[in-house]
Amino acid sequence: MSSVNRFFTRVLIPLDGSASSVKAAGYTLRLAEHEGCEVIAVHVADEQIAEELARYADCPVEAVVERMKQSGAGYIDDVRQKGQEKGVKVTGEVLVGIPHQVVLAMAAEKKADLIVMGKVGRKGPRRVLIGSVTERVIEQSSVPVLVVK
Repeated sequence: MSSVNRFFTRVLIPLDGSASSVKAAGYTLRLAEHEGCEVIAVHVADEQIAEELARYADCPVEAVVERMKQSGAGYIDDVRQKGQEKGVKVTGEVLVGIPHQVVLAMAAEKKADLIVMGKVGRKGPRRVLIGSVTERVIEQSSVPVLVVK
């Protein structure tokens, strides 16, 4: 597709390993294949969750964060490999922070013109108390957000 006729040039996909984010990644790759756009994958090792896990596991926060980062790198590698099979350029980063803030900052930094996210991530019941990452991204994003159920 000619770059003049494209709706999107850079699509950001936050990955957390949940079934919802895996499904969103599939949609993103199909969209990118059709549009001829770049995919930017990001995994955020949630520093608040890492602190809680470290407390319960009685181990250093750094060890928990490192394990989270390794998992995130695996999620990105999976999407990168699937993208390569479709001829889609996928770049990725693993970062540490508060997920919605990192996603929004990454979208701005990379000049993403669309964010594609899964509806439900890995936080489970805790998300009711603090609000979901997806909800916060939708509320605060300056670019469109596509939510995949």
